[in-house]
Amino acid sequence: AGVCGVVVASAAHAGDAFATPDGVPSESSRPVVLILPGQSVGILPYGKMKSNLEAGGYDARVLDLKGTDVVSDAHRIADEVLRVREDNPDAEISLVGHSAGGISAREYLKHQGGTEDIARYIAIGSPQYGSPGACVQSGSAKDLCPGSEYMEELNAGDDTPGPTEYYAIRGEHVWAVGRLDGGQCRMKSVASPSPLINGGFHHSIEPLQSEVSAAVLAALNGTCTGEFVDEPIDSIQAKDTIFQDGL
Repeated sequence: AGVCGVVVASAAHAGDAFATPDGVPSESSRPVVLILPGQSVGILPYGKMKSNLEAGGYDARVLDLKGTDVVSDAHRIADEVLRVREDNPDAEISLVGHSAGGISAREYLKHQGGTEDIARYIAIGSPQYGSPGACVQSGSAKDLCPGSEYMEELNAGDDTPGPTEYYAIRGEHVWAVGRLDGGQCRMKSVASPSPLINGGFHHSIEPLQSEVSAAVLAALNGTCTGEFVDEPIDSIQAKDTIFQDGL
């Protein structure tokens, strides 16, 4: 599986989650959500999620990130946050990263001072301690290989620094569990749309699932539908974060 190969409010309430609330604030005062795509996926698969978040009262924007150079992408996130601040200094800003997009967001939070600007960090299927699929890639894309110098540096010390709230969303049987040490809400996992769709393919279609959007909305509203876990710093190893449900 590649880096993108690897959760949420109940499906019964998913429709309610997308209803526009009474008294929706003006566009300029809506909380801003930056959606960060997975590796080489592009922005198109995130259109449905963007619409769902907008219906939920958020100013949702999809950044066109490649996901093959997480440090460079983190700088682009920083630039966009700065633009939001210039337009509205008091805006509440959250990050929703899918797969490698979640790693770029963590790079921004941990190494570029982003925690002071970001209210909530929500990772969807992000391989927080690396993806074996990255090990056969070239250039900076190989940084996401478990045990790489980059991953060791990213995960040294507190994985969840600052006042930012950290949430993890994952499909039932996708390959990366998304664990971080420090304080993290691990949302209730999202059921596969079919018993035959699991692993890497389920991970790839996560942005298209209404249940995933509902989970993102719950997290944006500060609701932990699963369990809040505070693991000791540096207690997680890469091997403990992948393939826990098998292939």
